[in-house]
Amino acid sequence: MAHRILFVCTGNTCRSPLAEGLLSLLAEQQGLSVEVKSAGVAAIEGCSMSAHSASILREKGYKGSITSKPLDGNLVGWADLILTMTVNHKRAVIQQFPDSVDKTYALKEYAENDSHILEAVREHEALSAELQLKQALGRQIGTSERARLLELVDRLPDYDIADPFGGSRSSYEISAAEIERSLRKLLDRLSSQG
Repeated sequence: MAHRILFVCTGNTCRSPLAEGLLSLLAEQQGLSVEVKSAGVAAIEGCSMSAHSASILREKGYKGSITSKPLDGNLVGWADLILTMTVNHKRAVIQQFPDSVDKTYALKEYAENDSHILEAVREHEALSAELQLKQALGRQIGTSERARLLELVDRLPDYDIADPFGGSRSSYEISAAEIERSLRKLLDRLSSQG
């Protein structure tokens, strides 16, 4: 069975098309069955991919063409996995499509494979939920709990991929390299899942 992966950014002209094209190429090279699409939380239907994103993909051997699509319920329903370019995109997807919460992640977050970071993320999420519940119940949050939360926040990586929109070719190359590193980790994870 092919994995159906949807990449999401803002306008669907720079980062998410790069991710779509790169994953298609990398999966094909590894013989992995994936279906890939991309969309934007603020995209306009049918816009061309940015010239720099398109040229980077062509140089890597991508033959397809990608035009922008706004995120909608059909795309969300189609996807097994929704990977966003930033944590804010993840929030926007989940806010608009609450049923997608269990399949929506920031790309770098989902691809993370450092066990120490993953443990810090789990502890941070659990402690955050516990403290929010305490606050909602009107209970005091202790100094040690606040200190531990701040310590965990300091250990968490930045899961955002910078938007190169309007930038130089080198800014697009930096984003493409960052996306590709995460996609290689993603493919390792998908391969191990079978």
